[in-house]
Parts: sequence; structure tokens; C-alpha cells
Amino acid sequence: MRVFCNILAVVAAFVVGSLTMSFLHQLHMDIWPEAPMPGDSASRQEFQDWMAGLSMTTMLLATVVHWLGTATGAATGMMVAARDEDTGRRPMWPAWTIGIWFFVGGVVNAIWLGTPFWLAVIDALGYVPTAYVVGRWLSR
Repeated sequence: MRVFCNILAVVAAFVVGSLTMSFLHQLHMDIWPEAPMPGDSASRQEFQDWMAGLSMTTMLLATVVHWLGTATGAATGMMVAARDEDTGRRPMWPAWTIGIWFFVGGVVNAIWLGTPFWLAVIDALGYVPTAYVVGRWLSR
């Protein structure tokens, strides 16, 4: 049963974190509209051109969205994972797992979109600490 709970924790964390990011990105673009995002069939160059035309506010808000998605994913993983049998505390591994997973995804996304280097660094530096803070808070 513990193994099932732990597998479910990782899957749920990924799904909830990803859906949260998608929802918040859409909400962000509805509230703060700029040039419409290229469609799924757009080339890498079209995405990079679109990214180059975004304002600094839009890019920074997207970074916050990434961190909020990471936080909700980490929280979901922590809540679903089986508690430690000896201490009864929630383990930190779901938070670490989702923080590292979204970090890798964020780096790949930044490379693919042609995100400015300074923004990619700021974005990348937030995933694991965000997951860690949520994990520590929920492991108590």
C-alpha cells in the first residue's frame, strides 16, 4: 500500500503542478494580454520571436507562475505520499522530486523558447527552493 501511495504521490504532484501552471499561464495571458502565443504547430523560431516581443512584466509573471505550479505540485505530492512509519512525519522526497522535475522542464523550456539568459537563471533558481520550502512546511 505504501508503494502505491508513493507512486500516486509522484503522478498526482506532476499532474496537479502541470495543470496549475497551465491554468495560471492562461489566466495570466487573459489578464495581461500581449501578442497571442503561437499555436502548437509553430516552429521554434516563431516561439523565439514571440518570446522576444514580450514585456519584462509578462516574463517575470510567467516565472512566478512556474514557481506556483511547483509549489502546488510539491504540496500535492507531500499530502499524498505515505507517512514515515517510525516518526509519522511526511517525507521530503516528493517535494525534492517535483522541484527537480520542474527545474529540468524549466531549463528545457527556456532553451527551446529562447528565453533571455537572465530570466532563465532567475526562473531556474526558484524551482527547487520553492519545492523545499513547501516540503519543509508540510513535513511538520
